[in-house]
Amino acid sequence: MRILVIGAGIVGAALADRLARPLDGGRPGEGDTVTVVEEQWPGAGTSGTSYAWLNASDPADPVYHRFRTEALRTWRDLAAGLGDPSWYRPVGNVVWATADDAKARLAARVEGLAALGYAARLIDREELRALEPALNAPPDVLIAHFPDEGYVHGGPAAQALALRAQQSGADIVTGHRAERLNLRGDRVTGVRLDDGRDLDADLTICAAGRHAPALLATAGITLPLVDPAAPGSAAPCLVATTTPAPGALNGLVHAPELSARQAENGGLVLEADDIDAGVDESVPEERVRAAGDELLARGRTILPGLTARVAGVRRCVRPLPVDGYPLVGPHRPGLYTAVTHSGITLGPHLAELIDQEIHGRPAEALAPYRPDRHG
Repeated sequence: MRILVIGAGIVGAALADRLARPLDGGRPGEGDTVTVVEEQWPGAGTSGTSYAWLNASDPADPVYHRFRTEALRTWRDLAAGLGDPSWYRPVGNVVWATADDAKARLAARVEGLAALGYAARLIDREELRALEPALNAPPDVLIAHFPDEGYVHGGPAAQALALRAQQSGADIVTGHRAERLNLRGDRVTGVRLDDGRDLDADLTICAAGRHAPALLATAGITLPLVDPAAPGSAAPCLVATTTPAPGALNGLVHAPELSARQAENGGLVLEADDIDAGVDESVPEERVRAAGDELLARGRTILPGLTARVAGVRRCVRPLPVDGYPLVGPHRPGLYTAVTHSGITLGPHLAELIDQEIHGRPAEALAPYRPDRHG
């Protein structure tokens, strides 16, 4: 089967790696040819600019929680098979709350997750100091620790998976955009590239993230994602990175006004929900730079010894399904869609399930997340 994957973010790169890589004992898809189309380079988009938190931290929907815990296990297996690369960081997560209502929500979250068998517990300030010696949490806080969570450096992760796919025989086409889906009747037969070339396929998998709605619209398909251009849209976010700050943090930190972790260069990655809420795509660059300065100021509040400066501020546009759940499955003959928020957490697990499904074995775990469920 000729398989064409559109997009080489973490979802597309994981798909390419899974579909191209021969597995022990063979598999039904042995003999497939895999081609990937990426407008820039693997991991250049959302996957390489996002906060990239690996988690299953919401107990509200037990089915989706289990889906995400399976995804964390898939990451552990994948990383082990790659020799535990430095871009995979299962380093744990600490969260604290100061306001009474936030404390109640955090306590309930820990209790709900623990009841589902997830590693989550409340800790005291002494334990926090042992985990994160450089942190300065205010007095009278409620603190939780989630030891099985972590993050990945999304760009290097996508690049490593795309490279292994290429070494296994996949063709990685970079620097070109898929402009439209090609159709023969109701069947998708591949794509037209921005240079006029047609790439033919027996199955086209749209893993184009935030760009998926525009591509699918060329075949008359609507994908229910939050519009990043709408005023006040929740899809865009701002992520600041700093100059090196050696030893500032060991794991992830989620404080009331700041999320922080180490960056690839030894600096910090900084983000805050309230700042994200004010940065739709129309926000001018001077406000983006000011947001970076504010994030750094907040970083210095919880890390008093921080002397790093802002190295850059990246606008990241997340593909947010309107109901928050993945959009994964066949859309019409010859077309399969794989678009989700939390692509960093879910990407390799989705790749395993999609591989199984397109080779004739139903993936029941994907049943709640079909892309046409809203219509």
